[in-house]
Amino acid sequence: MSSDVIVKDKKQGFVSIFSGTLVAVAFTLIFILLFALLIRFFDISDSWIYPVNQVIKIVSIFLGIMVVLKKSNNNGFLKGILLGLIYYILSTVVFCILQGGLSLKVSSIYDLLLTTLIGGIIGIIVVNVKKN
Repeated sequence: MSSDVIVKDKKQGFVSIFSGTLVAVAFTLIFILLFALLIRFFDISDSWIYPVNQVIKIVSIFLGIMVVLKKSNNNGFLKGILLGLIYYILSTVVFCILQGGLSLKVSSIYDLLLTTLIGGIIGIIVVNVKKN
């Protein structure tokens, strides 16, 4: 395999991961907006916000990984971890812009680790389901 092919594969891999991340962030924004509308029109307890936000992240990451692994059937764990990491960074930036400020807490580190790990796990699952 020539070095040009390897470089091309890496570029396509990164473009694929970045595209999947954009899809995941877009779905997160859509789901958060829909959930905000539900909160506004129905009497939903504040205790539901955190768990629903976590489900929204997981579903969004899953949809992003489906985009990344649409044409590829390998490296699901690595691609999932990369998507989860980039998703965390990009979604944090987007929501900081929307909220008008940055607030990093200890829970932000846990969220980073959880998002990255969830991406890897979903990547493994998607690759193995596609193989069968």
